[in-house]
Amino acid sequence: MATTFWAWIVSAAVIVLLAVVVPSRLGTQNVLRDARGRYSLSRVQVMLWTVVLLSLISGMAFGRFAAGQVDVAGFQIPDQVLWLLGISVGSGVVAVAVKVAKSTTRPESVAAYPLGAEGGRFWEMLTVEEGASAGKSIDLAKFQNFVITVLLVLLYVAQAVSALKAVDNPAGIAGLPAFSDAFLVLLGVSHAGYLLGKVPSPAGTPEGGTMAQRLAAVAAEADVVKAAPGAQPA
Repeated sequence: MATTFWAWIVSAAVIVLLAVVVPSRLGTQNVLRDARGRYSLSRVQVMLWTVVLLSLISGMAFGRFAAGQVDVAGFQIPDQVLWLLGISVGSGVVAVAVKVAKSTTRPESVAAYPLGAEGGRFWEMLTVEEGASAGKSIDLAKFQNFVITVLLVLLYVAQAVSALKAVDNPAGIAGLPAFSDAFLVLLGVSHAGYLLGKVPSPAGTPEGGTMAQRLAAVAAEADVVKAAPGAQPA
Protein backbone atom coordinates (compact mmCIF):
# COMPACT_ATOMS: atom_id res chain seq x y z
CA MET A 1 0.00 0.00 0.00
CA ALA A 2 3.04 2.27 0.24
CA THR A 3 2.79 2.93 -3.50
CA THR A 4 -0.79 4.15 -3.13
CA PHE A 5 0.07 6.47 -0.24
CA TRP A 6 3.06 7.96 -2.04
CA ALA A 7 1.04 8.45 -5.22
CA TRP A 8 -1.64 10.20 -3.12
CA ILE A 9 0.91 12.57 -1.56
CA VAL A 10 2.69 13.33 -4.84
CA SER A 11 -0.63 13.97 -6.63
CA ALA A 12 -1.69 16.40 -3.91
CA ALA A 13 1.62 18.24 -4.17
CA VAL A 14 1.30 18.52 -7.96
CA ILE A 15 -2.23 19.94 -7.74
CA VAL A 16 -1.15 22.55 -5.20
CA LEU A 17 1.88 23.41 -7.33
CA LEU A 18 -0.23 23.95 -10.45
CA ALA A 19 -2.92 25.95 -8.67
CA VAL A 20 -0.90 28.16 -6.33
CA VAL A 21 2.81 28.22 -7.12
CA VAL A 22 2.85 28.21 -10.93
CA PRO A 23 0.49 31.21 -11.34
CA SER A 24 2.64 33.31 -9.01
CA ARG A 25 5.73 32.38 -11.03
CA LEU A 26 3.95 33.48 -14.19
CA GLY A 27 3.04 36.82 -12.63
CA THR A 28 -0.68 36.04 -12.40
CA GLN A 29 -3.03 35.81 -9.45
CA ASN A 30 -3.23 32.39 -7.80
CA VAL A 31 -6.54 30.56 -7.55
CA LEU A 32 -6.98 31.35 -3.86
CA ARG A 33 -7.55 35.07 -4.53
CA ASP A 34 -10.84 36.45 -5.84
CA ALA A 35 -11.59 39.33 -8.21
CA ARG A 36 -10.96 41.74 -5.34
CA GLY A 37 -7.38 40.56 -4.92
CA ARG A 38 -8.19 39.12 -1.49
CA TYR A 39 -7.83 35.54 -0.30
CA SER A 40 -11.24 33.89 -0.65
CA LEU A 41 -12.62 31.39 1.86
CA SER A 42 -14.90 29.75 -0.71
CA ARG A 43 -11.95 29.28 -3.07
CA VAL A 44 -9.84 27.79 -0.27
CA GLN A 45 -12.63 25.34 0.60
CA VAL A 46 -13.09 24.17 -2.97
CA MET A 47 -9.31 23.87 -3.29
CA LEU A 48 -9.07 21.77 -0.11
CA TRP A 49 -11.64 19.23 -1.26
CA THR A 50 -10.22 19.22 -4.78
CA VAL A 51 -6.72 18.41 -3.50
CA VAL A 52 -7.93 15.72 -1.10
CA LEU A 53 -10.36 13.95 -3.43
CA LEU A 54 -8.56 14.23 -6.76
CA SER A 55 -5.21 13.23 -5.28
CA LEU A 56 -6.88 10.31 -3.47
CA ILE A 57 -8.47 9.13 -6.73
CA SER A 58 -5.11 9.49 -8.49
CA GLY A 59 -3.30 7.59 -5.73
CA MET A 60 -5.82 4.75 -5.72
CA ALA A 61 -5.71 4.47 -9.51
CA PHE A 62 -1.90 4.37 -9.54
CA GLY A 63 -1.91 1.82 -6.72
CA ARG A 64 -4.22 -0.47 -8.70
CA PHE A 65 -2.05 0.00 -11.79
CA ALA A 66 1.11 -0.86 -9.87
CA ALA A 67 -0.62 -3.97 -8.52
CA GLY A 68 -1.34 -5.19 -12.04
CA GLN A 69 -5.04 -4.36 -12.06
CA VAL A 70 -6.26 -3.82 -15.63
CA ASP A 71 -9.25 -1.65 -14.70
CA VAL A 72 -7.26 1.01 -12.80
CA ALA A 73 -10.32 3.27 -12.42
CA GLY A 74 -12.68 0.47 -11.48
CA PHE A 75 -13.62 1.81 -8.06
CA GLN A 76 -16.74 3.57 -6.84
CA ILE A 77 -17.27 7.16 -5.76
CA PRO A 78 -19.96 7.21 -3.03
CA ASP A 79 -22.99 9.47 -3.40
CA GLN A 80 -22.03 11.28 -0.19
CA VAL A 81 -18.75 12.36 -1.74
CA LEU A 82 -20.56 13.69 -4.81
CA TRP A 83 -22.98 15.59 -2.57
CA LEU A 84 -20.02 16.97 -0.63
CA LEU A 85 -18.49 18.32 -3.84
CA GLY A 86 -21.87 19.69 -4.90
CA ILE A 87 -22.28 21.59 -1.62
CA SER A 88 -18.76 22.97 -1.71
CA VAL A 89 -18.77 24.02 -5.37
CA GLY A 90 -22.37 25.27 -5.23
CA SER A 91 -21.59 27.38 -2.18
CA GLY A 92 -18.56 28.81 -3.97
CA VAL A 93 -20.66 29.76 -7.01
CA VAL A 94 -23.30 31.49 -4.87
CA ALA A 95 -20.58 33.30 -2.90
CA VAL A 96 -19.07 34.60 -6.15
CA ALA A 97 -22.50 35.78 -7.34
CA VAL A 98 -23.05 37.71 -4.09
CA LYS A 99 -19.58 39.25 -4.33
CA VAL A 100 -20.12 40.33 -7.94
CA ALA A 101 -23.48 41.89 -7.07
CA LYS A 102 -22.04 43.87 -4.16
CA SER A 103 -18.89 44.84 -6.07
CA THR A 104 -21.17 46.24 -8.78
CA THR A 105 -23.81 47.98 -6.67
CA ARG A 106 -21.69 49.34 -3.80
CA PRO A 107 -18.01 49.14 -4.83
CA GLU A 108 -17.05 52.05 -2.58
CA SER A 109 -17.86 49.92 0.50
CA VAL A 110 -16.16 46.71 -0.63
CA ALA A 111 -12.57 46.06 0.41
CA ALA A 112 -10.16 45.31 -2.44
CA TYR A 113 -6.48 45.64 -3.23
CA PRO A 114 -5.18 47.96 -5.95
CA LEU A 115 -4.82 46.28 -9.33
CA GLY A 116 -1.41 44.62 -9.57
CA ALA A 117 -0.67 45.23 -5.89
CA GLU A 118 -2.54 42.36 -4.28
CA GLY A 119 -1.41 41.73 -0.72
CA GLY A 120 -2.81 40.69 2.61
CA ARG A 121 -2.18 37.62 4.69
CA PHE A 122 -3.86 34.28 4.13
CA TRP A 123 -5.97 34.57 7.29
CA GLU A 124 -7.51 37.77 5.98
CA MET A 125 -10.06 35.52 4.28
CA LEU A 126 -11.76 35.13 7.69
CA THR A 127 -12.32 38.85 8.15
CA VAL A 128 -15.19 41.15 7.21
CA GLU A 129 -15.14 42.15 3.54
CA GLU A 130 -17.17 45.37 3.59
CA GLY A 131 -17.52 48.59 5.52
CA ALA A 132 -15.23 50.39 7.93
CA SER A 133 -14.33 47.16 9.79
CA ALA A 134 -13.23 45.31 6.63
CA GLY A 135 -10.01 43.43 7.24
CA LYS A 136 -10.11 44.28 10.95
CA SER A 137 -12.89 42.14 12.44
CA ILE A 138 -13.36 38.37 12.23
CA ASP A 139 -16.53 37.32 10.39
CA LEU A 140 -18.20 34.72 12.63
CA ALA A 141 -20.01 33.02 9.72
CA LYS A 142 -16.71 32.58 7.91
CA PHE A 143 -14.90 31.39 11.03
CA GLN A 144 -17.35 28.60 11.82
CA ASN A 145 -17.42 27.49 8.20
CA PHE A 146 -13.63 27.34 8.00
CA VAL A 147 -13.27 25.40 11.27
CA ILE A 148 -15.95 22.86 10.31
CA THR A 149 -14.48 22.42 6.82
CA VAL A 150 -10.96 21.80 8.16
CA LEU A 151 -12.33 19.37 10.75
CA LEU A 152 -14.25 17.39 8.12
CA VAL A 153 -11.26 17.35 5.76
CA LEU A 154 -9.04 15.93 8.50
CA LEU A 155 -11.66 13.34 9.46
CA TYR A 156 -12.07 12.25 5.86
CA VAL A 157 -8.30 11.97 5.33
CA ALA A 158 -8.04 9.86 8.51
CA GLN A 159 -10.91 7.69 7.30
CA ALA A 160 -9.25 7.25 3.91
CA VAL A 161 -5.92 6.28 5.51
CA SER A 162 -7.66 3.70 7.71
CA ALA A 163 -9.57 2.28 4.73
CA LEU A 164 -6.39 1.93 2.66
CA LYS A 165 -4.49 0.29 5.52
CA ALA A 166 -7.28 -2.28 5.86
CA VAL A 167 -6.67 -3.49 2.27
CA ASP A 168 -3.72 -5.82 1.77
CA ASN A 169 -3.56 -5.40 -2.01
CA PRO A 170 -4.20 -2.10 -3.84
CA ALA A 171 -6.01 -4.09 -6.53
CA GLY A 172 -8.69 -4.80 -3.96
CA ILE A 173 -9.59 -1.14 -3.41
CA ALA A 174 -13.33 -0.97 -4.06
CA GLY A 175 -13.83 2.77 -3.90
CA LEU A 176 -13.41 6.02 -2.03
CA PRO A 177 -14.47 5.99 1.62
CA ALA A 178 -18.08 7.03 2.16
CA PHE A 179 -18.84 10.28 3.95
CA SER A 180 -21.12 10.16 6.99
CA ASP A 181 -24.64 11.51 6.35
CA ALA A 182 -24.48 13.39 9.66
CA PHE A 183 -21.24 15.10 8.62
CA LEU A 184 -22.77 15.91 5.25
CA VAL A 185 -25.70 17.64 6.96
CA LEU A 186 -23.26 19.50 9.22
CA LEU A 187 -21.34 20.72 6.17
CA GLY A 188 -24.56 21.83 4.47
CA VAL A 189 -25.73 23.79 7.52
CA SER A 190 -22.31 25.38 7.88
CA HIS A 191 -22.28 26.54 4.25
CA ALA A 192 -25.84 27.86 4.58
CA GLY A 193 -24.75 29.96 7.54
CA TYR A 194 -21.70 31.15 5.61
CA LEU A 195 -23.81 32.30 2.66
CA LEU A 196 -26.42 33.99 4.86
CA GLY A 197 -23.57 35.86 6.54
CA LYS A 198 -22.84 37.51 3.19
CA VAL A 199 -26.27 39.12 2.97
CA PRO A 200 -25.73 42.08 5.37
CA SER A 201 -24.01 45.13 3.88
CA PRO A 202 -21.95 46.99 6.52
CA ALA A 203 -21.61 50.73 6.01
CA GLY A 204 -18.40 52.71 5.78
CA THR A 205 -15.30 52.82 3.61
CA PRO A 206 -12.60 50.15 4.05
CA GLU A 207 -9.01 51.18 4.67
CA GLY A 208 -6.34 50.12 2.20
CA GLY A 209 -8.40 50.25 -0.97
CA THR A 210 -11.89 49.63 -2.33
CA MET A 211 -13.43 47.83 -5.26
CA ALA A 212 -14.36 51.19 -6.76
CA GLN A 213 -10.67 52.07 -7.01
CA ARG A 214 -9.80 48.66 -8.44
CA LEU A 215 -12.53 48.92 -11.08
CA ALA A 216 -11.34 52.41 -11.99
CA ALA A 217 -7.81 51.07 -12.49
CA VAL A 218 -9.14 48.27 -14.70
CA ALA A 219 -11.11 50.79 -16.78
CA ALA A 220 -8.07 53.07 -17.12
CA GLU A 221 -5.92 50.14 -18.24
CA ALA A 222 -8.53 49.15 -20.81
CA ASP A 223 -8.61 52.72 -22.16
CA VAL A 224 -4.83 52.66 -22.59
CA VAL A 225 -5.03 49.41 -24.54
CA LYS A 226 -7.80 50.80 -26.78
CA ALA A 227 -5.87 54.00 -27.45
CA ALA A 228 -2.68 52.13 -28.37
CA PRO A 229 -3.40 48.48 -29.26
CA GLY A 230 0.29 47.70 -29.57
CA ALA A 231 1.23 49.27 -26.24
CA GLN A 232 1.69 47.28 -23.07
CA PRO A 233 0.23 48.75 -19.83
CA ALA A 234 2.76 49.47 -17.11
